Amino acid sequence: MKKWFSSIVVILICVTNCNGTVSKNRNIEPTNLEIKDGWYYVYGEKFFVNALGYEIGARPGQHPYEYREIELARMAHDLKLIKEAGFNAIRTWSELTEEEVKLIQYTGLKMIFGIWIKPHADFSDPEFVKEALHLVDSIVSFTSKYDCIITYLIMNEPMPQHIHDVGVKNTYDLWMKAKEIIHEKHPGIPVTISGNSAITEYLNMNMFDVYSYNAYDYAEGINYAMGFANGNRFLKEINKGDLPLILTEFGKSVSRMGFGEYGGNTLKQQEDALIEYFRNVLDAGATGMCPFYYADGWWKGGEPSIHNDTPEEWFGYWGYKDLEDTIGYPRPVWYAVKEYNKALITAPKNQQFYENKVPMEIFLQDDIDMVRVIYHDAIVYEKNGLNDKYFVDTLSFGNDTLTDRELVFEFYNKKGELQKYEILIILTGNEPIEWPTLDVETDLDDISKGKTLKAGFTFKNKTNFKIEDGLRYVFQHHIGWQPGENQLAKIDADKSSQTFDVVYNIRDESLLLGIYAGVDVSYGKFRKTIYTHKLLFRGDWADPIRIK
Repeated sequence: MKKWFSSIVVILICVTNCNGTVSKNRNIEPTNLEIKDGWYYVYGEKFFVNALGYEIGARPGQHPYEYREIELARMAHDLKLIKEAGFNAIRTWSELTEEEVKLIQYTGLKMIFGIWIKPHADFSDPEFVKEALHLVDSIVSFTSKYDCIITYLIMNEPMPQHIHDVGVKNTYDLWMKAKEIIHEKHPGIPVTISGNSAITEYLNMNMFDVYSYNAYDYAEGINYAMGFANGNRFLKEINKGDLPLILTEFGKSVSRMGFGEYGGNTLKQQEDALIEYFRNVLDAGATGMCPFYYADGWWKGGEPSIHNDTPEEWFGYWGYKDLEDTIGYPRPVWYAVKEYNKALITAPKNQQFYENKVPMEIFLQDDIDMVRVIYHDAIVYEKNGLNDKYFVDTLSFGNDTLTDRELVFEFYNKKGELQKYEILIILTGNEPIEWPTLDVETDLDDISKGKTLKAGFTFKNKTNFKIEDGLRYVFQHHIGWQPGENQLAKIDADKSSQTFDVVYNIRDESLLLGIYAGVDVSYGKFRKTIYTHKLLFRGDWADPIRIK
């Protein structure tokens, strides 16, 4: 403890005596950040945003949105651990002070900076809008001096009903005015909101600079029909643009109380799930992720001094034993993600086909010296002496015909010690392949035109792919956080084409309806979800901001 405290004191002396610089040898330079081809580039280098959700002021007995103390020593301790675990950034929700931003700058971590414009406030109220924009202006007046900030999040999870009630134009104007202020004061830094895959998938996120969503795998809605990886891939596909996709929240609660997958999970379930989520996010083609989150927030149940048994209070990778514990203790998931961060494989991806030239793209930690790929118990690729954190190359499989490949990626340090391994299953071949297809048609394009909706799901399979399960479909009615009802229809594997006709009773409260469907198919060990969707709206209320 004495060694830890003395090192923190040295950091704080450097930070607090800087007066506009982070240290005598570390001047703040203009941010060299570029967004292109759906990726972040920092100082010309491709940058995968691996940002751990971090909420200072949420320790036992604290409330980050009411009153919190500035605890630079505690924060420095947290940031040191976060960096050592292989994360290169943090994601926040509410504003930090300049002293706190300066500390983050000193650590070398990047930051997705949250500005808490209340998502439930009245955006039609001129006084609220004035206060919100003043908040943005005052914050960016000092944050613009620091190149650790690579994105601003100006709102978190606005609900469709609320946007409708306060006015779409008012909402849009508030977002755009805040974005304009930030662009003017901090040029080149992207601005977005944190949507949610369950409630804001209808928004046209091209109005911002990044596609950003909180995404939880509760086996409902999009995730039920498409699976977690494709459910997130879909978020970029539906926007039809080429902005970076960042999943700004995902996680698993280990509360004792819970239902479905929302709370009630064991420590082992949390550990296993987070590694699977990391893989799914990479398979989705995301170029950034912000797992949720560093340490439990005791305030979420309404009693900051009590660790209530509610799911929202138990998502942390670090937990606190009691009210006096301000440092915490790591849960098993912490060690698992620390190991996983050793090498993030962004290519190849599960569920993907490659024409025998398989790209490899991997973001590495400093201690990784060698990568090896194993197929059918033989080494098919090996390279050592890796000096860069960014690794690209190609695996070649000659002129082989259609083959499912279970590839093992191994990563070693300079001592030849295995640091991590990961298994991916891909499909390769010497010519393009034809996939099964799934489509949906409806008798209504506007849900205000009737009380019932007739939908037809047509699945065609004239290929060698085997059907793994039936047709999964769901009508997501977008009423608060209520999930739609998951449905499963049996598919006759002997038929090359079949249509499933369904009648759905439209809920009066629904302002929009998301229809999602998926079918799992396989070839050997390779498995892929074929999916489709349709969005229907009640009238034209969402036209200025919705996906067309």
